[in-house]
Amino acid sequence: MKPIRTLFLLVGLLALNTACQNVAKKDFGPYIGPFYTVGNVYMHPSGLPDEIRRVAVLPLIPSRGNRDAERGIHHTQPVFTEEFSRNRRLDLVTVTPDRLQRMFGRRAFYADEPLPFDFLPRLQTETGCQAVLFAELTTFRAYPPVALGWKLHLFDLESEELIWAVDEVFDGGTGPVANSMKRFIRQKHSTHGAAATELLVLDSPREMARFSLSEIIPTLVKKIPQVAVNPVESNNSQNVSEEPATVGPQPAPPPETPTEGIEEVPEPAKPVSDAI
Repeated sequence: MKPIRTLFLLVGLLALNTACQNVAKKDFGPYIGPFYTVGNVYMHPSGLPDEIRRVAVLPLIPSRGNRDAERGIHHTQPVFTEEFSRNRRLDLVTVTPDRLQRMFGRRAFYADEPLPFDFLPRLQTETGCQAVLFAELTTFRAYPPVALGWKLHLFDLESEELIWAVDEVFDGGTGPVANSMKRFIRQKHSTHGAAATELLVLDSPREMARFSLSEIIPTLVKKIPQVAVNPVESNNSQNVSEEPATVGPQPAPPPETPTEGIEEVPEPAKPVSDAI
């Protein structure tokens, strides 16, 4: 019996050792982090105005002189249009390069360059939009670890004010970005064959584009809570008196009643001057 018990004990220890090694090799980053957070974002203090419902989306263009970004436009433009169309807050009107050519004689525009004098009002008139989105691809690395960079600007066509802007680079070679992308894959893709799916998708520029835009777009459409002005003073003023304030004209004060038991003492006569 002892040899059999010893054999079972050895088999159990071997299985436990194998399980511990598998746990040690397990990547817990997609579950516990750290995760990536979009930080380089500007939002107008009042947030996205309620009257902004239709947005004219200009063609995605590469950064000036960036050959890698030029090659990446073909892969990222369809994903860019598709992901922005998923939002339920804004209706998008895609302005094609051909339409820009007919309207202004150019196929693309940067947000930081001088625009034609009638660019914004004409765009508003011909598209019926209240805002325009400039889109620029700043980084495109197709080989592992993949990386993508976006520079986006949203302008109000009526006031010409900047509503929202973001300038971010998502590098799959950094831990937080890799963890966030794996979590995105686990949530969006089927759980069957998750390991193989992660290996394939982590090296896909299209999936990096989907993931990065899923992180960026919520910074535009999120609601900004409105804070009451001087809430502390407002609460203190409400606690001063429990009686409700009287609205309208105030009643006249009651007439004064003479005090009983007090006699008025006449003033002493003033001396008459000798000169009179």
